[in-house]
Amino acid sequence: MSKRKWALGILLIILVAGYLKLFYKTWSEKAVPASADCVVALDIKRITNTLLWNLVTTPSQWKIGKFLSKKARDTSWRDMVNIPDYVLAFHSKAQPANAWYLLLDINSHAGFEAGLKKFGFEKLSSNEFASKTAGIYLFVNNDKVLAGKARVEDSSLVRQVAKELFTEKKFISRKELQKAIDAKSHLAVYVASNDLLQETGIVTANFDKEKIKIAGTFIPDKRYSFKEENFIYPSGSLCVLGCTQPSPAVFNLLNKSSLSRSLSMDVDSVFIQSNTSYSLNLQEIKERTDSAITYTYDDEFNKVEKLVVNNIQEPSFSFFINGQNISPVYDYLQRNNKLESTANGDVFLPMPLVRSYCRKRSESSLSITAFNYGGPKADSDTRAILFFRLSLTKIPKNLFRYLPDDITKSLSNMDEINLSVNQKNEQLHITGMLTKRKNSLSLFQF
Repeated sequence: MSKRKWALGILLIILVAGYLKLFYKTWSEKAVPASADCVVALDIKRITNTLLWNLVTTPSQWKIGKFLSKKARDTSWRDMVNIPDYVLAFHSKAQPANAWYLLLDINSHAGFEAGLKKFGFEKLSSNEFASKTAGIYLFVNNDKVLAGKARVEDSSLVRQVAKELFTEKKFISRKELQKAIDAKSHLAVYVASNDLLQETGIVTANFDKEKIKIAGTFIPDKRYSFKEENFIYPSGSLCVLGCTQPSPAVFNLLNKSSLSRSLSMDVDSVFIQSNTSYSLNLQEIKERTDSAITYTYDDEFNKVEKLVVNNIQEPSFSFFINGQNISPVYDYLQRNNKLESTANGDVFLPMPLVRSYCRKRSESSLSITAFNYGGPKADSDTRAILFFRLSLTKIPKNLFRYLPDDITKSLSNMDEINLSVNQKNEQLHITGMLTKRKNSLSLFQF
């Protein structure tokens, strides 16, 4: 055989091997039980390929020393289990909302045993293990392991799913699970039809170096109706939010007692059905200086006056309630001592963060506005059931300290978050986007 044929043969083998390694994917409905009402499908190869491409096309993030350095060999999750082409995490119907499961193949029993010791799993029986600190429960069946987010006290929930998978062998319909796979996205969320949805709903998320895009479509049950409204807002604000008045059936799905406690108001008396929409414009977080005089005593017990200067951060916002007749809302606030009459207007007492005033602007509009609100001009508009826009770069850095470190790090290179819900015939369309800051860094750091 000539050298040319040898070269072509080797090239063909490399191409086939590359295709199998990077693009060929398999999956099985036997990883998800028939009782699953929600499945999150992660396309591992698609995610890996995108991250590799982002790395290759971003030389500024190359860390040669990191690639060349030799790491000490230690037991990892990869020694315990095989990572499939699709990671299929699922929730089982009638179980707690935080009970999620994942079925994986054991890589090697020796590696699995080593991992159990390293990650602090306690052996409860010959095939059950638990990590109390992580809240993870493992159920082993031959070369399979069912991992559940569950406490030891909730082990019966894990056994219930294990029985369905390993004993009864009841699995989700391949045709149904195919809907999440066919979405061809980095992440797809499958939601089975239920009391709220007429048909299966799918939400997808995809990313590149600049952004994360979210899209989803749902057909709600005929009992739940929605309306779109036009909203106008200033594009330069820190945060804007708008939503339409929920229909009675949708409103009854909310935890009204919890909302009423949080808002210090009866939500049934404020969010009445004659209202049409609500909008919030958080212009910015403003800082002002406040001073106070305190007194202390010196060593000889002489009274010493001390001036204390405080830097106070307060939201500058305006909140609007629009409707056919908002007089019942205003009357409720007055009748229940939620307003305090002053020379500058009615102070809205339930707002603890900044002095705010409630004003009945007309028979169809009521506003609650902070005293420091600048009244920026509305220069953008949208039509939606719900919309939300948050400019992360306009949040004062010191406020991020109230968030967990992992979340703060994830948001450090983010610029803006946008979300909207629109209606087309019977369908609700959800669209969202997270964009990164304008710099040379990728959305994801390596």
